[in-house]
Amino acid sequence: MNNIVVVVIDGVRAKNLSLYGYNKETDKNLKKLASEGIFFKNHFSPSNSTAPSLISLFTGKYPDNHGIVHQFPYTKQEEIEKFKKTEFWFPSYLKKKGYNTIGIDWSGLWFKKGFDYYGDEENKTRKILNSPIIKKILLSLPNWVYKFGKKLTKIRSSPQIPPAHKTTDLAISKIKESKKPFFLFLHYLDTHFPFPTVKNPKPSGERDIHKILENIKDKSQKEYIKKRIVDISLNSIKDIVNKYDLVIETLDFEIGRLVNFLKKENLWGNTIFIVLADHGENFGEHGIYFSHAGLYDESIHVPLIIKIPGFKNKEVDGMMQNIDIIPTILDFSGEKSKIKKYNFDGFSLLSFIKDKKKEIRKKVLSFDGLAEDIKAVRSKNRKWITAKNSRCNLCKSSHHLEFEEYDLKKDPQELKNIYSKK
Repeated sequence: MNNIVVVVIDGVRAKNLSLYGYNKETDKNLKKLASEGIFFKNHFSPSNSTAPSLISLFTGKYPDNHGIVHQFPYTKQEEIEKFKKTEFWFPSYLKKKGYNTIGIDWSGLWFKKGFDYYGDEENKTRKILNSPIIKKILLSLPNWVYKFGKKLTKIRSSPQIPPAHKTTDLAISKIKESKKPFFLFLHYLDTHFPFPTVKNPKPSGERDIHKILENIKDKSQKEYIKKRIVDISLNSIKDIVNKYDLVIETLDFEIGRLVNFLKKENLWGNTIFIVLADHGENFGEHGIYFSHAGLYDESIHVPLIIKIPGFKNKEVDGMMQNIDIIPTILDFSGEKSKIKKYNFDGFSLLSFIKDKKKEIRKKVLSFDGLAEDIKAVRSKNRKWITAKNSRCNLCKSSHHLEFEEYDLKKDPQELKNIYSKK
């Protein structure tokens, strides 16, 4: 049996990696990993939020089929009840197959299911702050109250997380303890705004945040952005993006460290190694600031690299989603019959990797986990978005019109809505 490692780098959009054309090299080790495996240029998350996206990864199903469409703490009880009926859960499946299942994650709840070890050295403060009720209260406070409270307690509403090097250390220690083939699910959260585990970069001298706030008409969105600025203590979009890039570089180093450990321990050749992001991030694009709200490509076009023994230095241009990852692993592991049995929405990519000319799928689907009812359908050159209720649960404003359509060939930044009621 092959060891399996799945690394999720939270909130990393593809456009900030040089692999995807970024003008800065934030991803030195990821580029090396891509040369040793398979690099997917057009990987789109089925959700702009962590919980629905990761559940899609572990079930091979779209959010509306596995049940959890909305991110905590906005998940509805009927979503949870539907999810409880889900037949396939990858960690549980591997545990039954004899794997030592290791989860280094912060999500809790049913994400613990199927893991022999699940934890992240979580402290009591983080457990309290990750409570849905507490998070709702903190995010609903007026900015002056939030600012005063943070000054007194040094606590923000975003999850309190350990730095990446400790997360990697914990992963390495658990692999060393394993006496049988292992499945490691490793979730780095450092790239989740406001990127608290790294120091602020040297100021660029620009100060445009005040002007941005002046131009925002929606009062609730303005209050939300003020809280985000309090959390990060930077005065320009450029400085905030520079800090984001710095965190990506930090995680890239840690992923390289984990890969080097596996090679040193002679585990690399027998390990399936996967790196992906659950969703992206917005830094002012489409009027969305410091969140992964909306279904524009900044939120759903995310990196994916898969290293499978026997496949090297391959680049896949076809459109795919994380629902395809589990069927691909099962196919490679000789369990192809299970793909039909569990009726996945995704399918194995092995034949498409072997024949790059084959089109994987004509379209991908995405669901907004931060708004009541927003969906997107994206083809290679077109995107359609429908928003029956577009109120954002984070900033309480709306980021989409009821209907939007974009010609991605002429307008890759999705700036001109060409919806014509057809």
